[in-house]
Amino acid sequence: MKVIIALDSFKGSCSAFDACAAVAAGIKSYDPSIETVLMPVSDGGEGLIASLQGSLEERGFHCALCEVTGPYLKKVQCTMLIKDELCVLEMAQCSGIELEEPSRLRACEATTYGLGEAVNFALSRGCRKFKIGLGGSATNDGGTGFLQALGVRFYDAKGQEIVRPMCGKDLAGLKRIDLTGMNPVLRECSFTGICDVKNPLLGKNGATQIFGPQKGLKDNDMYLLESGMENYANLLTQETGRDLRDSPGAGAAGGMGAALVWILGAKLNSGIDEVLDLLELDKVLPGSSLVFVGEGRMDSQSCQGKAPAGVALRAKKQGIPVVALCGCVEEDAEALYNYGIGSMFSICNKPMTLEQSVGSCKALLKRSACNIIRLFERCGGAA
Repeated sequence: MKVIIALDSFKGSCSAFDACAAVAAGIKSYDPSIETVLMPVSDGGEGLIASLQGSLEERGFHCALCEVTGPYLKKVQCTMLIKDELCVLEMAQCSGIELEEPSRLRACEATTYGLGEAVNFALSRGCRKFKIGLGGSATNDGGTGFLQALGVRFYDAKGQEIVRPMCGKDLAGLKRIDLTGMNPVLRECSFTGICDVKNPLLGKNGATQIFGPQKGLKDNDMYLLESGMENYANLLTQETGRDLRDSPGAGAAGGMGAALVWILGAKLNSGIDEVLDLLELDKVLPGSSLVFVGEGRMDSQSCQGKAPAGVALRAKKQGIPVVALCGCVEEDAEALYNYGIGSMFSICNKPMTLEQSVGSCKALLKRSACNIIRLFERCGGAA
């Protein structure tokens, strides 16, 4: 009997790898002969590299480390996964919201410069195809810092080049963008942004107004950054002859989506689909009797590009049953049954506080998996 274990992280509790390992331990505690295939997954946000590392290393990828400029100019470590010309990057490691204490977040001053440095590092090692997870950013600079690191020049109202890493508060005073100094090797490259955000760059559903508050933007910052982003969009239109401000996903990661699409011709693709293609899940599924999926909370939002639904849809196409484990099952989670999830179980086995469930997550996952596989086998699932 072969069981695929493809859980996302339980935020605040355990990583995707630890969650999968706990489920595998529960299955083995009942029947050590069962083959378990651990495939930690991510929808493209923070934790993408940690989730994929083990599985991709088995497929010939290797880790590369580099030091880059963090969102508030402190140096941070970036881990990327490389195979031949392909590089998988996680924006959150370079410019992420989790790199700073919540009380100290200030998107006006945050930069994406470090992500550009990471791309330069990969370019120097022969990479020409890039897949970048765009979730979890602390930034709202429209990707200007990223582009600046790649050779794009930005000039203020006085005609002076801005030589320090660009940040959100610089956008309102921009007067000119010069693309001529951009690294020429980029013409040989392809970029894919891994995300599920469809927001445009501007307006009530744009980067600043939707995502700004969680990055430390106050009401008095909103007008400055929104007007700055509009000025930036106008300059990009003048420079390129194209207006992509309303392009779906342009507002992803504080406008990083706009920089990728507008300047580098990138595609913005569903996070979980990109991840599952990298993991070659469709090749692993045949011969499986059961698939475990899961994340911290299951609700109707889990249908919208989240990992459990993405895995379940692929298993459904091959007629393989899927069980979901989570901390909490909301009433509207029944929508997930249409995506191939056969049943959902909360791992909480008695009344407990959030702190208790978080602290016991791995033990609860192990126990739940043991109970489920016991029922599955005894009901003939192994056949």
